[in-house]
Amino acid sequence: MSVLAKVTKGRVKKPHLVLIYGPDGVGKSSFGASAPNPIFLGSEDGTNEIDVNRLPPVESWIEIIQSLSDLINDPHDFKTLVIDSLDWIEPILNKHLCREHRVTSIEYVGGGYGKGYVEALNQWGAMQERLNLLRAKRNMNIILIAHSQVITFNDPNANASYDRYEMKLYKKASSLWREYVDTVFFANFETFAKKDGGKMRAYGDGARVMYSERRPAFDAKNRSGLPFILPLSWQDYQSAYDQPKKDDCTKVIAEITKLLESSNDEKFNEVVRETSAKAAANIVQLNAILNRLKIRLAEKEQANGEQNQAG
Repeated sequence: MSVLAKVTKGRVKKPHLVLIYGPDGVGKSSFGASAPNPIFLGSEDGTNEIDVNRLPPVESWIEIIQSLSDLINDPHDFKTLVIDSLDWIEPILNKHLCREHRVTSIEYVGGGYGKGYVEALNQWGAMQERLNLLRAKRNMNIILIAHSQVITFNDPNANASYDRYEMKLYKKASSLWREYVDTVFFANFETFAKKDGGKMRAYGDGARVMYSERRPAFDAKNRSGLPFILPLSWQDYQSAYDQPKKDDCTKVIAEITKLLESSNDEKFNEVVRETSAKAAANIVQLNAILNRLKIRLAEKEQANGEQNQAG
């Protein structure tokens, strides 16, 4: 039989594979706790005040891998594995490699010259294989949590340097996990920048949000046409994830058209219409256009409000 006879079409439904990172105390663990029937693997500190199921504390890389194997092979009814956190696991992995190679630092593993970090990536890959089995054999969602750190980023496109949030992991390990998952959320407290006495100041009311698209200040990604910004909750994520299956492209185009009625920038409106027409059958691209349009109109409304106050 020809392989063409086996061609399929449509959205393939799989368990969720999400990575969420951000500063301490923003609510990353609570996001994981609100997922379907979760069980946590990792440090208990982040979930002390949350009523969740936890695997026994582990102190070695072997115990981490064994815990994953037990979830794959032993009977249970958990629907989501939450790993809290990747940067809690990384030192355990490095310690494991140092012990195996009888050295005192990951820098000396395999004789140095970065070989220790290469071996660590191989071990991360072995862990990802077990996570794949959890999704395939046990139909479990996977939520990976990481803390953030602020680093100085040299942007070759803008020819400028600026501070940005990144995962608190070795750089290549961070890239490996970003590529592995379907969705990367950056979680933070929502802030707004306003002029005050000639200076820009940040304001916020404590609202916790998560961002799904990359910006100069942080990394993020999604393959599901999610809104740029969402409340920090599993329920809001699930609703947004399901939305593209409910709304067809025609409805999204209609919403874009309606929003353009509030814009009197005809040149901008024409660009949006042309871009929407090219993406007419792609729900992910249309939702991205819609999100950017909402942001543009909101920024314009804020600028007009500031001008009116100044006048």
